[in-house]
Amino acid sequence: MFDGSNPAWCPAIPMTRTKEWRQRIAQFGDGYQQRTLDGINPLNRSWSVRYEMKPASVIADMETYLEAQQGHAFDFQDPATGEIFKVVCDQWTVDWLLAKVKNGVVESLNGTLAAEFVKFNGLAV
Repeated sequence: MFDGSNPAWCPAIPMTRTKEWRQRIAQFGDGYQQRTLDGINPLNRSWSVRYEMKPASVIADMETYLEAQQGHAFDFQDPATGEIFKVVCDQWTVDWLLAKVKNGVVESLNGTLAAEFVKFNGLAV
């Protein structure tokens, strides 16, 4: 799982973590702005993660897990802080690389799964 309990599912470093304040901004004609934080959890967080050069079986397990979530939140451990967050993942990509071919037969296939994990601030349904 992406919660740090499976060492085969550790993201590659460097990894990008983004934080952004969600704000309500009123812009006035004289250039004056009024800003206020929006909601009780106004700090949006996301992680651009890559799981590089993983065997095809590990990539298949990751995709099966993400598909099973059907857009619902799951646990993700930020490797920099060790903190576990509820995140959602709506889109991911897989790039394949032939690792070993012998006599025209693929003996091993590795891939890289790239995804955007976004901190979930709502209620799980």
